[in-house]
Amino acid sequence: MARPRTGRQTSAEYQRRYRERKKAQGAMAQTNWMLDVRLTDAIRHEAKARGLRESELATDILGDWYEARFGGRLPPAQPEAPPDTSVPPPQPASINATVEMLLAKLEELGFIIPLQGMAAQCLHGDEHNGLWATVTLNGLDTIEFGLVEHTDGLAQNILHCVVDTVVRRAWLTSDAYSELNENRDIGARISSRGLRALDDVFERLREFIMAKRKPLHYDEALAALPHYLDQEPSRSLLVLAFQRMGLELVHVPPTDLVISAAEVPQNVALHDLEALAQYVRQEFLRTGLTVCTLSLWDGGELIAYAPEVRAFVYAGLRIQPLDAPDTEEGKP
Repeated sequence: MARPRTGRQTSAEYQRRYRERKKAQGAMAQTNWMLDVRLTDAIRHEAKARGLRESELATDILGDWYEARFGGRLPPAQPEAPPDTSVPPPQPASINATVEMLLAKLEELGFIIPLQGMAAQCLHGDEHNGLWATVTLNGLDTIEFGLVEHTDGLAQNILHCVVDTVVRRAWLTSDAYSELNENRDIGARISSRGLRALDDVFERLREFIMAKRKPLHYDEALAALPHYLDQEPSRSLLVLAFQRMGLELVHVPPTDLVISAAEVPQNVALHDLEALAQYVRQEFLRTGLTVCTLSLWDGGELIAYAPEVRAFVYAGLRIQPLDAPDTEEGKP
């Protein structure tokens, strides 16, 4: 007849089983950790070999396992909670017409517009002898811009303008144009030509910049043109420059994909295009040619020609004359 277990024996057996259970749990945790590491490494390498994301491959593996285990597709993940619509998102601050028109005018002149703070650029020369342009944005409530010319270490304020877009007033200071040294009331109305009270200011800036900036050389202008010819204003200005020299122009875009030029292109101005057209016109006079083809690095071409050979050029390019019925898509 077996002896009944005592309380001490029951407690010792319980402790032994507890230790065995904890040891088994530790071994299981170690095994699971090793399995997780191996599975993670396998998914990483497999996803890289297949060109997939790790999360996409892991989702596919989990779906296949679930279907094999339970005989159905893996239920979709819980949808994300809808955003809290009780608090509307903040609306972006609107830019008034004065600011928008002013920034457009400055960009047209070649000024760099910063996202915030100040932007400075050397338009011509260097820090010792050159022309510098600056634009400062102070929260769009106040916009400053101006030109400073450095000559042998001495700085001359060509023009400095501070525009308060809230009260719509402008303060001007200039060493070169003394008649501009006054305050101006922009007013609440914006004319179709822009800021009427500052029109002469922009005109003086344009004249000064163009007088100081030398046109690009022939090779520099041709190297920069492909970056601009995909925009309609650039193409129109190019045609206008050649028309002023008594020539006509056709741009033949590239037919194949060409790698872009490694160098950053020059900023092209209208007088750069006029210098290019003048060069071509001089070549016509020197050689007696009536058609000239300028090859661009992107594979496109510029075909300049005298108006009297327009029909010959149109026939060679299969371009329909403007006065003919519109049966083809080709246009100069």
